Amino acid sequence: MQIALILTGISVVRERERNTLEQLLVTPISKTAFVIGKISPYIVIAMLDFYLILGVGWHFFELPLPDSHIALFLLAFIYVSTMIALGLLISLVSQTQQQAMFISIFIIVPSILLSGFIFPLEAIPEYIRPISYFIPFTYFVEIIRGLLIKHTLLADLVNSYLALFSFVVVFVSLSIIMFKKRV
Repeated sequence: MQIALILTGISVVRERERNTLEQLLVTPISKTAFVIGKISPYIVIAMLDFYLILGVGWHFFELPLPDSHIALFLLAFIYVSTMIALGLLISLVSQTQQQAMFISIFIIVPSILLSGFIFPLEAIPEYIRPISYFIPFTYFVEIIRGLLIKHTLLADLVNSYLALFSFVVVFVSLSIIMFKKRV
């Protein structure tokens, strides 16, 4: 989550600060192509990072293997895409790299605390718990625990997959809307 948000979060801002964004703006590239082009390399980097961390878990901590490697890849791809799209959105609304990093950290800390990663969702006060369902990491935690620890069937996790996918659609759509093709 940190790598995906922070790397992507500073990408457009860095280009804006270095005045290299102007070169992209004069090209006949569409807003959609710009957003997809910005997201794609970071998805590859984050996927490699996901599997590297998972490999360390399997090797050193004897993390159980999932029943379905396709479900695990689908989870990784959708979650990484969600975080990259959110990072790009952060990058588009930020004016400086420091502001982008601050917003990213402001998202990461509540995500870890309110997602069920550290504390079970049932232990979070009822008046705060609804916020958890607006955090993509909540669904990631539910799916990864279901796949690796509980060996839950993919059919039982469809709602969480759909929730993550809806975050991707919303964040990419907002990024396309927020991108202004002018200086």
